[in-house]
Amino acid sequence: MEGKKKKFLYRILAVNLALLAVFVLLFSFYGPILATTIFENEIGLIAIITRILILGFMSFFLYRKWLRQEAIYISDAYFLFASFFGIFTWAKVYDLIYNPAIISGLFDTGFILLLVKIRFFIIIANLMPILYIGLDAVLVYINMTTNKDMKKKQFAKVRLRVILIFVLITISVIVLAPTLGFLNLFSPLITIVSFVSIAFMFLFMYKNKRLSQANGLIIGIAFICSIASSLIRTILISTNIYYSIIAEIIDIGVNLLMFIGFITKPKYAR
Repeated sequence: MEGKKKKFLYRILAVNLALLAVFVLLFSFYGPILATTIFENEIGLIAIITRILILGFMSFFLYRKWLRQEAIYISDAYFLFASFFGIFTWAKVYDLIYNPAIISGLFDTGFILLLVKIRFFIIIANLMPILYIGLDAVLVYINMTTNKDMKKKQFAKVRLRVILIFVLITISVIVLAPTLGFLNLFSPLITIVSFVSIAFMFLFMYKNKRLSQANGLIIGIAFICSIASSLIRTILISTNIYYSIIAEIIDIGVNLLMFIGFITKPKYAR
């Protein structure tokens, strides 16, 4: 088992080092071009860096918790929660390039459209670990309504199909999106639908006492707060792009609430 843990640890480190190398290259190329825009809003820069550090710590804490278990599986809740925060961390690192590129006005529409599409791909990837866990609610619902226990292998196929359909539809829409305007309309829709679905799944599992490693009530509330946070972010940025710092602070609070939900066991599991 120790050998298996070391393999997983090395793979996690390899992925993060590879991503670090990619972003170092991006910053070395685009950093000098965007330097003025990046440092123009120093408070906003500090807020994003602070959020990156907080998310990185959350991911590290959960990976450590996962690796300390006697038996480890990539389907385990701690691994999936850690991956969620890990992807989120790198998404915010990407924002250090993405936000200044949008604000600066130095790039043509085609390049900005590419950056926006990459950001949406990251969002979809970030939702996958949480969606994987949340779909357990479907199994609970099926078992309750049919009075028959669906076998795990059968449910695994159903879960895989749901995830594949979701990924294929969203990726197809993103790739084929012709304009920024279209993506700006699509983004709130997919975000709200995804977050409402995930919130419902975790609240449903909490009600039916089916999630023991995390508090589904807190997680469900956190994702509802994420919807409100996304709407507030949109309003603030449309008013003044530099108000994004307020949005970052609100999002830090929401992320902390999620983290508390991920590491807190519900009363019925204690």
